[in-house]
Amino acid sequence: MLNIAIVEDNRTHAGLLDSYISDWVRGLHIACDTAIFSSAESFLFEWEENKLWDAVFLDIQMPGIDGVELARKIRSGDKKINIIFTTAITDYLKEGYEVSATHYLIKPIDSKKVASCMERIIDSRTEPGRKNMLLLDAENISEDSAGRSKIRIAPCDIIYLEANGHYTDLHTKDGVYRTHYGINSLKEKLNTEPFIQNHRSFFVNLLYIKRIDKDMITLDNGSILPLSRRCREAVNNAFINYYSRRTKELL
Repeated sequence: MLNIAIVEDNRTHAGLLDSYISDWVRGLHIACDTAIFSSAESFLFEWEENKLWDAVFLDIQMPGIDGVELARKIRSGDKKINIIFTTAITDYLKEGYEVSATHYLIKPIDSKKVASCMERIIDSRTEPGRKNMLLLDAENISEDSAGRSKIRIAPCDIIYLEANGHYTDLHTKDGVYRTHYGINSLKEKLNTEPFIQNHRSFFVNLLYIKRIDKDMITLDNGSILPLSRRCREAVNNAFINYYSRRTKELL
C-alpha cells in the first residue's frame, strides 16, 4: 500500500496529478491511497497525527506556508519521505537540494514525468532495510525539537541502541532519538537487521562495526562502545558469520 499526499491549492492541478497517479498504480496493480490537501496548514494538521506517508507532492507557490517551508518542516521530522515539488518556475533548485527533494514536476504536469516519480518512490520502498519502516513515538535529542512526536525510521539506518533508564536511545545516521520502548522490546522489532548485544545496555548493528577489540567495539563513525566479557564470543562469531555471508553473496 502506497500513501501519497498532494498539497496543491489549485483544484485543477491537484485533480490532474491525482488522475495520473491513479492511472499509474492501476496499471501495475498497486494499492494506493491518495489524499489531496488545499493548503500546507491542512496537511500539517494531518501529518502531526499520521506520518505513514510514502511521498508528498508539494506545490511551491501557495498562500500562507509555501511548499519550500512545508518541505523543511516535513524533512525535520521524516528523513525518508519522498518530497516532489510541483511548480511553474525553476528557481528553487537550491531549496530542493536542501530538503533532498526526489524530483521536480514542472507545470503543466506531464503523465510520463509523474510515472518517473512514482518509479522512484517504489524504488525507495524496496531498498534493503526499508521494507519494514518503524513508526515510533520519539524525541530527537541530538538537536532542538518540539518534544515527542511520531517518526519513521528505517532499521538499516539505526547504528546502535542504548538503554537509558526507562528509555532507549536510537543512535541513527540522522541523529539520536529517545523512545519509551524498552531496549529488548525494541530489538524484537528490528528483526530485519543484524543487531547483536555487546553489553547489557547496548545492541549494535553489525553493519556499522569497524573493529572489535578485547573490551570495546569501534564503529565506522568513530564511536566506541563497550564490549562485555559475557558478550564477546557471541559478537565475534556474529561479526565473522555476517561478513562471511556478505562476501559469498558478492562472489
